[in-house]
Amino acid sequence: MNRARNDPIWKRIRTVLVPIMGEGVEIFFPETWSERYLSWYKEIEMNAFRPALTYSREEIEERLEKESVLMMFILNAGVPEGLVLGYRLEASTDDIFYLDTIAVKQKGRGIGKAILNVMFEWAKKMGFSSVQLDTEQENEIGILLCNFYQKLGFKIIYTDEETGNITMELTL
Repeated sequence: MNRARNDPIWKRIRTVLVPIMGEGVEIFFPETWSERYLSWYKEIEMNAFRPALTYSREEIEERLEKESVLMMFILNAGVPEGLVLGYRLEASTDDIFYLDTIAVKQKGRGIGKAILNVMFEWAKKMGFSSVQLDTEQENEIGILLCNFYQKLGFKIIYTDEETGNITMELTL
């Protein structure tokens, strides 16, 4: 798990996040999965998503088995503040990195955008042609998620009118 952890590109996230979050910020890549990391994941997820969008333990563990998985926590003074989970999209013949989950506790401070911009650089360096994700037009507290991703360069490639799910892609 997490062969990405040794890439020096990740030091850039810390450099970008220190002015926002302070000197205690740390980027952490679990080498194995444990109860501790599961509790971190659930704490961040509970803060960031409504219950219908959260994963069970089994769903998280299933995703961690995928090819080219990236599992990263953002800690501040040892406290989990954010996470990224992504992997190679299996259902495609193209090299697409699927951003399954990005979540941060502190909204509106530029933390997510900073993490994503470095993650895009990493994905391109790893040979991925694009990054794909699923989102909603707006979350439960009114944040315009689709607009946020469009400002980063994502384009809508599919909208499910029945569920409200929007699939977006960023060409690298």
